[in-house]
Amino acid sequence: MAKIMRVLEHSTLSIGDEQSGVKFEVKHWHQLFRYRDEKSANRFYDMRHDGVRFRSYVGVIQTGDLTIEILPKVDDVNVASDQTMAKWRDILLRMLHESGTLNLDSLTNAFLHEKENSLLDIYLELFLNEVEKLLHRGLVKRYRHTEGQQSALRGAIQFSKHISQNLTHQERFYTRHQTYDQQHLHNQLIRQALLLLPRLTNSFTLRGRTARALLQWAEAPVLKVTAATFARLSYDRKTEAYRPAIVIARLLLLHHRPDIRGGNNDLIALLFNMNQLWEKYLLRTLRRLSSSYDCTVVKPSYSTLWKAENGTISKMQPDILITAPGKRNIVLDAKWKRPKGLPSEVDLRQLYTYAHYYDATHAVLLYPHTDYVSAVSGKFQQPEHLPACKPDDLIVCSTVFVQIGKGNSLGTDGDYDSLGYLHCTLESEFKNWLGSGSTISIL
Repeated sequence: MAKIMRVLEHSTLSIGDEQSGVKFEVKHWHQLFRYRDEKSANRFYDMRHDGVRFRSYVGVIQTGDLTIEILPKVDDVNVASDQTMAKWRDILLRMLHESGTLNLDSLTNAFLHEKENSLLDIYLELFLNEVEKLLHRGLVKRYRHTEGQQSALRGAIQFSKHISQNLTHQERFYTRHQTYDQQHLHNQLIRQALLLLPRLTNSFTLRGRTARALLQWAEAPVLKVTAATFARLSYDRKTEAYRPAIVIARLLLLHHRPDIRGGNNDLIALLFNMNQLWEKYLLRTLRRLSSSYDCTVVKPSYSTLWKAENGTISKMQPDILITAPGKRNIVLDAKWKRPKGLPSEVDLRQLYTYAHYYDATHAVLLYPHTDYVSAVSGKFQQPEHLPACKPDDLIVCSTVFVQIGKGNSLGTDGDYDSLGYLHCTLESEFKNWLGSGSTISIL
C-alpha cells in the first residue's frame, strides 16, 4: 500500500509527524534537503532544522517510499480532516483540468477516486493514456542527418573520416546521409520519460502498461535533458498530438532526482505555482461563461511602462482584461493570498496604474473565498492638479472573494454543476461589473 501524507500549502511537516500510520522520518528530511540543494527547489519549500515548510506550490513530492501531497490552503484552517483533504484534492485536480494545465478527460472516475492512487499515480496514468493514443495513431517519422559507415554509397562521402577509417576496408563508405525514422526529439523525450516510470510507482498495472509501451516505442539514445531541450521543440500538424504527453514528460524529467546510490530512493516533485494556477483557472472560467454575454476576455500582452535613456525598459501585464462593446474596460488582478483586512497599498497602486493605462472604469482584485474578510469597494481619487470630475466618473476599485465548489462543506457532489465544472461565484459578479441590464458574451 502506498505511503501517502497530505498537507496544506504554507504548512510545516516536522520529523516524526504521523498520518494514518505513515511517518515523516529523518531519511525523508535528508532527501528533501539534497533535492532542494541540487535542483534549486527553494521556491517549493523551506528547510527547518526539524522539518520542512511548504510554500505556495501545490501538487506532489515523492521521496523514496513516501508520497507527500500538498493541497491548496483551505481558508485559515491549518489542520484539516481527512474528508476535507480528500475534497480539496479533488478540487485541485479539477482546477488543473479547467485551467488547461492537465487534461483529465481520459481518466475514469474510479481511478480518480481510488484512495490508494496518489496524485503522482494520476499524473502517470494521464501520461500513459496519451502515450497509448500516440501508439494507436502511429508514431511520427522524420528525416534526420546521420554519419557512419555504409556498405553502399549513400549520401555525401566525408573524405577525411573515410580515408582515416577505411584504408583497409575499401568496401565501406563513411558518409553523411538522411535517414527517415522515428528517432526525433519528440519520441526521444517521451521514451526517456517511459524509462523513468517504473522507478516512480509501485502500481503493477502502471508498470505493466509502461513495459508494453516501451516494447512498441522506437529505441533512441539517452539525452541529457534540460529546460532548453524542451524549448527547442516545435509542433506542426503531425506532432501537435504529442503536446499533452510532452507536457507531463517535461514535469517528470525536469523535476526528478535519481538515487545515484541505487535502490528505490529517487525523488520527484510535480508542483504547480498556486498563484499562476489561480490566475489561469479564473481566466479560463471567465472565457467559458459565454452563454448570455457579449464582450472579450483576454490576458493582455506585456506593455512598456517605463523606458530608460540607455534602452532599458520596464513592462507590465494585467492578469485579465474585459472589454465590452460601448463600455470602457475592466481590469482584474488575481491574488491567491488572501488579505488580512483591506487590500495592500502595493496592490492598490498596481491596479491604479493598470486602470489608467487600459482606460478602465473598474479595477478588481480577485481573491479566493474566506469567511474572515469582507469584500470592500472604493474609488480612486482624482489628483489635485487635475480638473475635478463627477464622483460617478471616478474609477471603481473593489475586492471580490471567489468561491469554488460549495465551500468547506463535505461531500463533493455539490461542488460541481450539471456540466461537470466546479461551481464558481464569478458569473454573478459580471452583472455587478457591467450593469444589471447588460448582456455580455465572453469569448
